[in-house]
Amino acid sequence: MQFSFQNRVLHQLAAGLNQIWGQTLGQTLGQTLGQTLGQLLLFVPAITLALLMAHLVHPSQLLAQQQPATEPALVTPAATNATQDLENRLDTVRTQLKTISQSIQDRRRYLDVMRQQMAEAETESERAEMAAEIAEIERLLQASRSTFESVATGGIDSSLFRDEPEQPFDWQQELFEIIEPFLDQMKQFTETPRNIERINREIARDQAKLSAVNRALTNITNMIATVEDDQLLTRLQSLEATWLQRRSDLELEINLLQLQLQELREEQQTFWDMLRQGMLSFVQGRGLILIIAVAVTAGFWSLLQALPRITRRKQGVETVVKRKPYSRLMTVSYQVFCVLASLMILLLVLYVSGDWLLLGLAMIILILVTLGSRTYLPRFMNEVRMLLDMGPVREGERIVLNGIPWEVKNLNYYSILVNKELQGGVLRVPLGDLTSQISRPVDSEEPWFPTRKDDFVMLSDESYGQVLLQTPEVVQLRHVGSIRTFSTPAFLDASPRNLTRDGFGFAVTFGIDYQHQAICLDEVPGIFEAAVTANLRAAFHDGLASVLVDFREAGASSLDYLIYVMMHGSAAGSYWAVGRIIQQSCVAVCNEHGWIIPFTQLTVHQGDGFEALRTIRS
Repeated sequence: MQFSFQNRVLHQLAAGLNQIWGQTLGQTLGQTLGQTLGQLLLFVPAITLALLMAHLVHPSQLLAQQQPATEPALVTPAATNATQDLENRLDTVRTQLKTISQSIQDRRRYLDVMRQQMAEAETESERAEMAAEIAEIERLLQASRSTFESVATGGIDSSLFRDEPEQPFDWQQELFEIIEPFLDQMKQFTETPRNIERINREIARDQAKLSAVNRALTNITNMIATVEDDQLLTRLQSLEATWLQRRSDLELEINLLQLQLQELREEQQTFWDMLRQGMLSFVQGRGLILIIAVAVTAGFWSLLQALPRITRRKQGVETVVKRKPYSRLMTVSYQVFCVLASLMILLLVLYVSGDWLLLGLAMIILILVTLGSRTYLPRFMNEVRMLLDMGPVREGERIVLNGIPWEVKNLNYYSILVNKELQGGVLRVPLGDLTSQISRPVDSEEPWFPTRKDDFVMLSDESYGQVLLQTPEVVQLRHVGSIRTFSTPAFLDASPRNLTRDGFGFAVTFGIDYQHQAICLDEVPGIFEAAVTANLRAAFHDGLASVLVDFREAGASSLDYLIYVMMHGSAAGSYWAVGRIIQQSCVAVCNEHGWIIPFTQLTVHQGDGFEALRTIRS
């Protein structure tokens, strides 16, 4: 039985898929799920494609194999249409082969005639002209043979079976062969539209040639009709035969191209069908290989990362501490080994799978990453030094980041910075962000933040409040019954005084009248100090630290005393009340002893000018 072009393609597709699917799934699933399951899966593609080919076999053979001769065959309309279409295609191919064979025979006869005429030619110019024409006929004859073979074999490219000479080594060609599978996949996605466009261009070009040939034949025919010279008539008839052969070749080529165009348009799929088929093919082919490769690599990486934790768990903490000077070097070296080993596992899985496209893409990506990492090599070396605890930032030391002090708890790809005085005071910082920082040893008495939660503070603008929240980003104060929010750097710039942590002092200036000048240095300071101390102890109990009363100065209208009180941090919540109690105590003493509290006075001295003014007004 004879097959059409589509049948031969499906025959080869079945054999190729059977081999590829069988080898890939036999190697991959056979190793992972067991040899028995892999062997069973080898028969799946063969059975599936056998069923597919069964629908393409001639209906008479199909019925003869499946049903006895005595039973009537049930033929559906769809099967009848498919059979008729197959017979039409076979008839078209037979007609084309017969036409090409006749063209080959005609050219052979004409070639013999031309060679005989060349032998009988008398001048060199005639022989040269005939030699060129013979070369053209031989070229057309070879083209007709190639066309006959292409149509008879269903479009198989015979150049595949030609032995190519050995080429010298060319690294550019070798590199192209690596990326060639990727380019082939990109070309296959648009192969049918590109072939249709190419065939349309060839048909348009051949039709233009055919039009020119028809015009030439028309002119030759008109010349033959008017010529009476026998020798000239013979030359014109020979020329006419040549141009008729050209027209026959062009018509044959156009018919073949139109047949190919029709087959391509019948096979052409919609974009969504091509996309769905491509996705399905990827999932069943390279997608499965890629998933296996990624899963194996991830599992190998996880195993390598778990080994140090298991080792540290089995060893004691003292052993790890003793090895600390060398542990960082070992850690970095081990991480480099893990990366290289995982990459080797990935490439090995792709190599074993036999998918050169994925293997080539993986190698190209690795090469590009390696070439692109040259600009980051100095920064990478700085980070390696920091990982080895040999850089400008070291573990256990103090750095200032964004105006906030931090303790370097751990140096790693994501380093851990800690500030115990802040809520949420743990930062994960990329190692690269610390390359521009400098750390220093920590002093045991050095504070990590000026305040804590619930402390009372006084800012540089005399704002007084209680700390409600302090994080690496914001600080909130309760100020005059409302909440005031600062960014943490702005809060530090306001120079906060912590009234709770170390206590605070309050100073008051109080004055008495000059008529008590006699006792202002001896009696008054002691009386004021006793009264203020008694009242503050009554109000704050142990909150009072000390009281100082001393004569300050002789003012313009009063004798002024400085009253300075030191309070413990427990009284920080009554900062303003301390000042009021001091004032109340001093006023009470003055009332008790009859001391006069002066007010600011202005003394006006009247001169002669005022007397003259009074006389004028009167």
